[in-house]
Amino acid sequence: MLRSIFTSLLLFAASLSAAEPPPALASLAYAGDQAALMDLDRDFVAAGKDPTKLAALETRLLGILRRKDTTFAARQAVCQRLGLILASSAPKANAKAYKPLDAMLLDERDSDLARLALDLAPGAVVDALFTSALAKSEGRARLGLIGSLGRRHLDDAVPALTKLLADADPVTAATAAHALGEIGTTAAANALRAARNLPPISLAHARLQATMRLPAADALRTLRELQDATGLPVAMRAAAFRRSLDLAPDTATQSIVEVLGAKDWTFKQVAVEALANGIKPEGVRALSTGLSRWDAPTQAAVIAALGRAGDAAAVPAVVTATRHASAEVRAEAFGALGFLPGNGEVVTLLAQAASSGDKTDAKAAKESLARLNGPGVSAAILAGAQRGEAKLRIAYLEQLGLRHMTEGLPLLLQCRSEADAKVRAAAVGALGDLAPFSEQRAILDWAIAATDDTEQTRALRALVNVTLRNPDVAGRGRALYSTLESAQPEVTLRLIPVLPRLGGSASADCATKLALRTDPKIAEAAAAALGRWTDATALPSLGTVAEKATVTAARDTARSSAIRTLERNREAWTPETTQVISQLMGSAKNAAPRKQLLALLARANDRTALQLAETLQSDPALGDDARYAAGAIKASLAGAPKLRASPDSGIANATDGKTSTRWSAPALGEEWVEIDFRLSRPLRRLTLDQTGRNTEFPEQYEVQVTDDPKSPGPAIAQGKGQRNKTVIDLPAGTHGRYVVIKNVVERKDTPWTICELYVD
Repeated sequence: MLRSIFTSLLLFAASLSAAEPPPALASLAYAGDQAALMDLDRDFVAAGKDPTKLAALETRLLGILRRKDTTFAARQAVCQRLGLILASSAPKANAKAYKPLDAMLLDERDSDLARLALDLAPGAVVDALFTSALAKSEGRARLGLIGSLGRRHLDDAVPALTKLLADADPVTAATAAHALGEIGTTAAANALRAARNLPPISLAHARLQATMRLPAADALRTLRELQDATGLPVAMRAAAFRRSLDLAPDTATQSIVEVLGAKDWTFKQVAVEALANGIKPEGVRALSTGLSRWDAPTQAAVIAALGRAGDAAAVPAVVTATRHASAEVRAEAFGALGFLPGNGEVVTLLAQAASSGDKTDAKAAKESLARLNGPGVSAAILAGAQRGEAKLRIAYLEQLGLRHMTEGLPLLLQCRSEADAKVRAAAVGALGDLAPFSEQRAILDWAIAATDDTEQTRALRALVNVTLRNPDVAGRGRALYSTLESAQPEVTLRLIPVLPRLGGSASADCATKLALRTDPKIAEAAAAALGRWTDATALPSLGTVAEKATVTAARDTARSSAIRTLERNREAWTPETTQVISQLMGSAKNAAPRKQLLALLARANDRTALQLAETLQSDPALGDDARYAAGAIKASLAGAPKLRASPDSGIANATDGKTSTRWSAPALGEEWVEIDFRLSRPLRRLTLDQTGRNTEFPEQYEVQVTDDPKSPGPAIAQGKGQRNKTVIDLPAGTHGRYVVIKNVVERKDTPWTICELYVD
C-alpha cells in the first residue's frame, strides 16, 4: 500500500512543469515548480519497504522540519510523507527521535501538520508526546490534540480529558466527551456518566460511542441507562436499544418480545428491523407464542418476519392469523404461508381462501399457493384438482398452471368433458400456462367446442399461448388457418380474434382470405382483425381488402384501419406503402377519406407517389391537397432534409427513425433547430416527439419558415410545448425551404429534447 501511495504521488509530480532549475524542497510553494517534491517521491518509490532506506528518508525529512526557513507548504508535504513512514515503522525508544514534531504539536499553525505525521505512529513514546502536549496547549491546537487522543484510544489520557469535560469552553468540553467515547474504556465511560455540564444529547452520543469498545457488561449497563433516559430524543434511545440487541444476542429475543408488546412505535420499528436480520429457532417460538396478543400492525410486521425466517414452527400461529379481523394481518399471513414449509392442511387452507369471495384474501392465497413447497404439497394440489367441490377444484386446477405442474397435463385435457363450465374454463386456462405445442390440436378442438363465454375466451387465450410456443414461426399456425377457412361460420367468427394476437404475414394472409368472402359477418370481422395488428405487417392486406372485398363494410373497415395504421406508424416510406395508398384511394368514393390519404401520401419519397398526386391535381375536390402532396414529395425526392442545431451534437438522432435516440440541449432560451428541405416545399405541421422524455418539451417555441436563412423574417407560429409530443400547426399556405424552430424561454428543471422530428 505504501508503494502504491508513493507511486501515485510520483506520477502527480511528474505531470508538473520543470522549466527552471529545481529549488530546494524546503522552499516548496503550493504554486510553481514541484521538481523537488518529485525527486523526493522518486526516493520513496525506490525505498520500497527497505527499513534502512526508509530510516534514511525519515532522518532527511526531520532535518527539513528543523530548518527555520522551511515553508509551510514544504512542512505539510514532509509531514504527509513522514506520517506514512512512522505508521509502518517500529516504535521509537525515546522522544528525541521525534524532534521537532513535539514542539510543532503546540504551535497554533503547525499542530495540524505534526498530527499528520504522528497520528498513526505506534508506541507509548508518541502517546506521551500527545498527553504532554495536551497539558500545555490551548485554543485550536488543543482541540486537535483532543481528537488525536480519542482516535488513538489512549486510556492514559482519560484523567486529562475528564477535567476538560468541565471546561468553560463548550466546544472543548464537547470535543473531550467525543474523545472519551472513542477511547471507550470503563474509566472513560464512568467519566461520561458523571459529567453534568454538557448537553444531554452530546453526552449520550459519546456514551453510545463508548459502548463499541467497552466490556459487554459495562456496555449493556450504559445502553440500558440510555434506553431508559426519557429526556433523550426517542431516536437516540432507540439506537441504544438496537445496539443492545447486537451486544446481547442471547437475550435479544426476550427484549424484542417485550418491546413488541409495548406501545412505543419507534422501538417497535427497531425490533422489527432486528428481526429482518434473521430469527433463531427459539425466537420463532417466542414470537409465535406472543403473536396473538399484539395489535394488528405489530402482528402484520412480525408475520412478515416469520415468513422470511422459513421455520415450520411458525406455521400454526400464522395459520391462526389468517382468520384475523384485520385485512392487513390476513394479507401478511396468507403471504407468509407461501414462504413457510407447507403441508396438506396448508394447501387446503390456501385453496379455500383462493376460492373465497374476499378478493384481497383470494389474491394473496393464490400467490402463496403457487410458490408453496413442502412434503406432499404437489400431490395434495393434484388430488384436489381431480375431485371435490367445484369451487375448490377450480382453485387447484389454476394452480396446476401457475406451478407449471406438467404431471397434471392429462387431467387438464380430460376436464374438457366436465359438466361444470367453470371447471372447464379453469382447466383450459391452465393448459394455456403449461401445455406444449404438441397439444395445439386438442386446444383448438376445445376452443371450437366451448359453449360458455368464459370458457371460450380462455380457450382462445390458451390456443394463442400454445401456438406461440412453436419455434417454427412460418408453420405454427397452419392447423388454425386450415380450420378457419373450412369451419362453419360461427366457428370461424369465434376463431378470427386469434389472428392478430399471433401476428405476422401468414396470419394476415389468412385474415385477407376471410375478409374477401361474401359472408358479411366474417368479412367485416376479418377486416376489423387486420386493423388490430400491432405493427405494419398487415398494411398490404388492408390495401388488398379495401380494393377487392365484395362486402362494403369490410372495404370501409379495411380502409379506415389502414389510414389509422399509417397515421400512427412513422416507419420509413417504401414503394409498397405507395401501392397501399393507391389501392385505398381507388376504393374510396368520398372526398373525406381521399383527402386523408393525400395527406399521408405527402410523406412519400418515390416517383410513383408523385405521379399519383399529380394525376389528382385536376380534381376539383382534391386539387389543393394533391398539389400540397406533390410539392412535399418533390422536396423528398431531392434528398433527406439536412439538419443543423445549437448545440449541433446529436441532431442527426432527430430523424434517424428511432425514438430510442435523441437530440437534447439545456433549455436556456436560445436553442434552435434548422431543417433544410433542399427545395422549397409546402408545410402544414411539425411534430416534436419526446417519447420517453415526456416533460422535456420547449418552454416556449417560435417557428420561422423561409427560403433565405439569412433573413428568416418574423415567427409564423409560436406557443408552449406539450407533454409527450409537441404538435405545431402552421398557417395555411406556409411554404419554404428552411424551417427554424426556437426555444425562446429558459427552463431550469429539464432540457429540451427531440427524439424524432416529423414533418407533414
